[in-house]
Amino acid sequence: MDSQDKFANAVEAGTKVAVTQSMLDEIDLDELRLAENAKYNAITSQCQTIHADLLQYERTGKLGNYVENPSLIGDYLGKLRLNANQLFAFMNIYIDILNDLQVAYASKRQGLYTELLATPKGSASAGEKHAREMTRVDEAKISNIENTITQIKNEYERYNGICMYLQSRLKEFNTEKMVG
Repeated sequence: MDSQDKFANAVEAGTKVAVTQSMLDEIDLDELRLAENAKYNAITSQCQTIHADLLQYERTGKLGNYVENPSLIGDYLGKLRLNANQLFAFMNIYIDILNDLQVAYASKRQGLYTELLATPKGSASAGEKHAREMTRVDEAKISNIENTITQIKNEYERYNGICMYLQSRLKEFNTEKMVG
């Protein structure tokens, strides 16, 4: 399946979608893996390259000489912020997927519960247990999406921390410039 077919039915984040119980069955977690997403990989790769450059400058003392070249820090800060902020788009997409799956999961579970409750020997506790047991895979899929959101947040926080460091270095320069 090429990338065009994979996303043929894709919906933009924030777009209202009719939630169906079959969504849980149809979702292919392999297609949602971040490692398979070229755009996500390009963004994180760019951030990793900037991070590697900054580490190299730090090792060689070039970053410590920011007074001689303050634009160096500003350039890297800007590039890193612009790239890292793109991760929010991915987070929003996965949040939308999670919302839809949670509604489909609750509907499926409610249906299984009421179905067993309607049987002659059906009880509330038996219906609840049956619904929980029959939706284990669905619950795991939801957890997978939640973990993916956490993974994206972690990537963002990683680069946001570097941005905060660079911002503090810029403030040092501005303070020295005003005093000197």
